[in-house]
Amino acid sequence: MLRKRAFGMMGLLLLSVSATTLAQEFSADLVRQKPAGAAKSKVYVSKGKVRLETEGQSKANYVILNLAQRQSSMVLPDSKTYILSPPGQIPSSIPFFNIENADNACPAWEKSVQKPSTCTKVGDDTANGRNAVKYTGTAGNGDTGTAWVDRKLHFPIKWEGEKGAAELQNIQEGPQAASLFEIPSDYEKMDVAAARAAKKRKPATPVRK
Repeated sequence: MLRKRAFGMMGLLLLSVSATTLAQEFSADLVRQKPAGAAKSKVYVSKGKVRLETEGQSKANYVILNLAQRQSSMVLPDSKTYILSPPGQIPSSIPFFNIENADNACPAWEKSVQKPSTCTKVGDDTANGRNAVKYTGTAGNGDTGTAWVDRKLHFPIKWEGEKGAAELQNIQEGPQAASLFEIPSDYEKMDVAAARAAKKRKPATPVRK
């Protein structure tokens, strides 16, 4: 009898873990209210990774964020190349980070930004019709802002700052294809620093008279 209860408890635990994992996978439209005229992006989120596709670009590209490493990869399909940033260099203007507990998101935020200053939990609120927890904070550079963390997704779905404001709309919960967050195997890594150095070393073309 005890063994059956133990297996039953384990099954419920596995189901709850699975449900939590699936709930943190979703797609959405990223709509920016500030700065004016900013383009809309499509967002895909799965297991600590985010894919951003900005609309209306002259050259097709997309960005993959690794939230655990705070690292970004810009992928350029036309040239089959990608640019990998050093770890820890996701711009602070993109307030995406791993959150284990929506009621205690400050430690995750402080870990994700450079030189954090303050983070304060305001309390329960709603954002775009979804249950969220509201936070205010100040970065080390003095910029202040407000963020709403979705209780179910464990993810920021709205933020407002001095220089930017945006929210996630049309949120569609569910598993996302793993290929969305992988760089194709035949793409070549572009070394931006080496390319810039080579350009500086290149002798100037003589002007013909």
